[in-house]
Amino acid sequence: MAVLRVEQAGAAPWGSPLLAGIEVSLAAGEILAILGPNGAGKSTLLHTFAGGIAHSGRIVLGGRELADWPRDARARALALLPQQSPLNFPFRVEEVIQLGRTPHASGAAVDSAILAEVMDATDTTRLRHRLYTHLSGGERQRVQLARVLAQLWRAEDSEVRLLLLDEPTGGLDLEHQRLIMDSLARLAAQGCAVAMVLHDFNLAASRAQRLLVLQQGRQARLGSPREVLTPAMFREIFHVDVKIGAHPHSGAPLVLPT
Repeated sequence: MAVLRVEQAGAAPWGSPLLAGIEVSLAAGEILAILGPNGAGKSTLLHTFAGGIAHSGRIVLGGRELADWPRDARARALALLPQQSPLNFPFRVEEVIQLGRTPHASGAAVDSAILAEVMDATDTTRLRHRLYTHLSGGERQRVQLARVLAQLWRAEDSEVRLLLLDEPTGGLDLEHQRLIMDSLARLAAQGCAVAMVLHDFNLAASRAQRLLVLQQGRQARLGSPREVLTPAMFREIFHVDVKIGAHPHSGAPLVLPT
């Protein structure tokens, strides 16, 4: 059974259709990268997957229509990291991360252990007593990542787990990009499905099993990195010429600008 199944989904949150004809499924443990030009509808698609935008078609989470999930159960099964997470209250970092455990009744001891693990996974341990409002942009991004990881960290909290991330590596240096992607791979290996918007084609090719490319709100490509990342696709959708090589270590497609 797919964790997420989307059938002919569309969305028009502000009147004019922004998405149409989206058809994709996501299995437990799979990482899907969503790509596309600016304004293609990537963020709208993530919010539609999360149930935050009214949609046509069907969105099924764990075999049940998304709209039929009770809110508390859905919060245990699905977590969304938006592109921006505004928070202007002077909470300590550990308090922000602990918000991810709000839907669960797992107890203080379990939540404390999860807090330590997700802070280690995001390199936020040394920040735990700092005020969130005093952090840099990259530090805030890692704290918000830790919060959504905490929400889905334990397999026993929900039979279905879906993590949605909008540009999770935005504003992060190379060291922390690798750390975050390693943490997402660890979560996926434990059965959590992950869908994330990325702008880095090479990062998507090396970390995702499948790529979904949007063009003007429609599904333009869906397949493996090798199937999707072709010079013809880049000319048609991104209007640029590239060369496609192979990564010297992983063999994954390597996108080289010309």
